[in-house]
Amino acid sequence: MAHVMSATAPVPDMYEATPGFQHILEWQGITSDHRCLLIIDAARYEEGEVLRQIYTLDDDPDWLWLFDQTPFEQDRDAGPIVVDTTLDSALAQDAAGRWAADEAVLVLVSDRESGTALAGFRQSLLVQLDQYGPCFLRPYDNRFLAMLAEHRPEELVSLIGKGDLLMWSIDREGVTEWSGTIGTSTDFRGLGHTQDASFERLLGSVRGLPG
Repeated sequence: MAHVMSATAPVPDMYEATPGFQHILEWQGITSDHRCLLIIDAARYEEGEVLRQIYTLDDDPDWLWLFDQTPFEQDRDAGPIVVDTTLDSALAQDAAGRWAADEAVLVLVSDRESGTALAGFRQSLLVQLDQYGPCFLRPYDNRFLAMLAEHRPEELVSLIGKGDLLMWSIDREGVTEWSGTIGTSTDFRGLGHTQDASFERLLGSVRGLPG
């Protein structure tokens, strides 16, 4: 079963990581120099804005597109940018404040090679819905992850590898709440390709998550 945890703290003006973000890391005994992947929903912002901010804080960032090596590779710049960094980097600390406030960044703490660590997300971009057929899915949407955590925790943990920590933020009336889950799967299968009517109803309620 997924281990879901939450902490709440306001996002400061200086775009530093919130206390809630640090609380989850301390809870899991993860040191500040641990490697992580930032999954940033760059399409939410003006073209080039996210990359400019990344290069402002890191002269030589190690980054890639989430849509690489997927059926959506030709439109990869419409999907998230993924940056390989460490939790104590200026970029990670800024991201955990700046983009977290917009529910536009996920933090995946993992020692795995990027392609392996992201496999569950990449395999979950396309699902077959019971009523509507093939559907492009945004498994990197923060509110979608929050709904999975509440209603289908077993599917949430399928997105990441065993022992990896996935963290996401939700804005609740100006307060940023961080939550996280620990992976339990070793096969990186992602979400089930075929989904039933209850999953469709779940998708319909994602944006209406109480705030």
